Amino acid sequence: MRERGVPELWEQVTFAFPPEWIKAALVLALISTWVVVALFALLNHTTRRRYFSLWTVAWVFYALYLAASIGLLENPQSPALLMARSSCVGVSALFMFWGSFDLVLRGRGLREVAFGSVMIVVWSYIAAFHVQDRFWISLPVFALLGGAGLYTGYAYWRRRGRYIGGTILSSGFGLWGMHLLLFPLADRSAHTTAGAYLASAIVAIMIIVGMVTENETNTSENNYRELFDLARDAIFLLDPRTLQIVEANLAATVLLGRSCTELINQPISRFLPDLRSDADAAALLHKVNAPLAELTIPLPDGSTLTAEARANLTTCPRGEVIQLTVRDITLHKHVEQSLRETAQKLERTLEELRRTQQQLVQQERLRALEQMASGVAHDFNNALAKIIGFNELLLAWPENLADKDKVKKFLQMSNAAARDAVQIVNRLREFYRHRKTTDVYQAVDLHHVIEQAIVLTQPHWKDQMLAAGVTIRIELDLQEVPAVHGSATDLREALINVLFNAVDALPHGGVITIGTRQQGDVVELFVRDNGVGMTEEVRQRCLEPFFSTKDKRGTGLGLAIVYGVVHRHGGTIEIESAPQQGTTVRIRLPTQTGVAAPLPPTYDVPPLRVLVVEDDPVVLDLEAQFLRHDRHHVETATTGRVAWEKFQQHRFDLVIADRALPEWTGDQLAAAIKRTRPDVGVVIVTGFADGRETAADVVLAKPITHESLRQAVQDVYRRFLAKEQAA
Repeated sequence: MRERGVPELWEQVTFAFPPEWIKAALVLALISTWVVVALFALLNHTTRRRYFSLWTVAWVFYALYLAASIGLLENPQSPALLMARSSCVGVSALFMFWGSFDLVLRGRGLREVAFGSVMIVVWSYIAAFHVQDRFWISLPVFALLGGAGLYTGYAYWRRRGRYIGGTILSSGFGLWGMHLLLFPLADRSAHTTAGAYLASAIVAIMIIVGMVTENETNTSENNYRELFDLARDAIFLLDPRTLQIVEANLAATVLLGRSCTELINQPISRFLPDLRSDADAAALLHKVNAPLAELTIPLPDGSTLTAEARANLTTCPRGEVIQLTVRDITLHKHVEQSLRETAQKLERTLEELRRTQQQLVQQERLRALEQMASGVAHDFNNALAKIIGFNELLLAWPENLADKDKVKKFLQMSNAAARDAVQIVNRLREFYRHRKTTDVYQAVDLHHVIEQAIVLTQPHWKDQMLAAGVTIRIELDLQEVPAVHGSATDLREALINVLFNAVDALPHGGVITIGTRQQGDVVELFVRDNGVGMTEEVRQRCLEPFFSTKDKRGTGLGLAIVYGVVHRHGGTIEIESAPQQGTTVRIRLPTQTGVAAPLPPTYDVPPLRVLVVEDDPVVLDLEAQFLRHDRHHVETATTGRVAWEKFQQHRFDLVIADRALPEWTGDQLAAAIKRTRPDVGVVIVTGFADGRETAADVVLAKPITHESLRQAVQDVYRRFLAKEQAA
């Protein structure tokens, strides 16, 4: 019996199709192939992936193979069509393989494709013109293309098999490859050829379905990738098991100075050494998300940068990954350090400016005090001359003592002169007293402030100027105005500075007018002189600190101090001036409504047990006599320690102590009394104007008069009486 070959066996085991179906099956296969080509071109356009470009070319050559097969139906013995048919299948296989190599990141050069294509064309020529059996002409190239299809299906399943579209497409590639391996056997018979072409069309339709589904996935991936690459922060996607980089965005490649190919499949610890290579996902998340955690990143050029990072588990088109987001904060750290250093420099500069300002303000106050000092000395000497003169009249001529009226007259005049001297000292002390932040604003009579300021500055604007041959008059234009809310001391100091500036503007004499007006809820105080005036430039800058037109005679803080006082009082200041037309300074202050001027208190203090402490026997006796005259029971002591011992042995209602005492100071004694008996009133007597803190209820300034002592006792008694009534 004759042995049968493979083609004959294939004809017996294959279902037979009518031969007239061959052309219809070919046309159907060709149409479906061109649909595949169109879809591959679309995927290539939307994804910009090289392997889709290569596969598009492969399917174009397969479509040309089908077109040549249709031609062979009309001319079965044409060697040219056989050569074209075989060449198209072989070249299609090469492009299919090269696309698959690119898919698995093992891309090869196109020169090899060109060389392989030439070899396939040569083989096809030899086979078509020198080999008579079509089976052996088709078998090598179809085996090559079938292998390419199987390899492509396997590669695509490994890369994209987790997606439905990827599974369908990889299965289609695999079935297409198997179909191509078996196609030379089916091509031996017209009955099986129609079935083979029909199967080719069916597989192509399956590939089309997979590609349509895959196109939707690729579009989603592409959108994700665009967002991924548009992120400003560097983003690494890490495999949770190996902590290797599976994807990195454009910002990550820029941050590390490396290409995406250099990063993929590398452990993250290679580029971020602060993340240990032996760490797991939990350790990495804990390390990166720790508060204030920072990473040091070495760069290829040897430099480093500082970064902050955040990490979390998430799901992306690649499955579950660790998303590590890294932000470069090197510039931020440098700026932060620079700002910190600048802030420290500014603090030092501000501290220096604060000290300089204090020195200059002190200098300005001393300048004003110096201007008053010479005139005050003149007034003080006049007061002392009266006291000494009347005393000498009594001591040098004893017969005057017999005349009681004359003695009384001399004593009254000496007492008045002494009181004038006290007022001179108190004015200076009140002028120099620093205002505390705890001082309470009260109702202030502006007319009283004006009167005091005129008296305080009189030695400068009157006596000194008269000695220099210059006459300056002060005229008042005061209308009835309500009290203002503020500090009499601060307002007096401000007015004194304004008056000094007015005097400086009258080197040849003139008139200074001081007036008040009420304008609604505001009281206006103005000081006008008919002096040299100011230019517009000087007028606009005269309130600036340190600006002065007096060279070394001024610090430039006089009007700046005035502005500060007015601003603290919630008022405004306005200056009108022109050269040779004088200057007007207008100060507007809010009124104090609903506050009546205090009436002089009547002395209604019952007899008290009083302890008087004074190391000067004369002053001690004087104070004791004043108190006994008011029916108080008085005990005395000359030191602070003796006073404390007496206080512990006896019960007192009031203690009056000098501040400067031997052994214990008056402030120490007051503190000890308040700790043990807070219900006992304490009055501290002092000749200093330092304004220091004390536990005493009242501070009484020297020299002591009967009236001032009575007022202090009255104040203490009324305070404690008010506390008892409130309790």
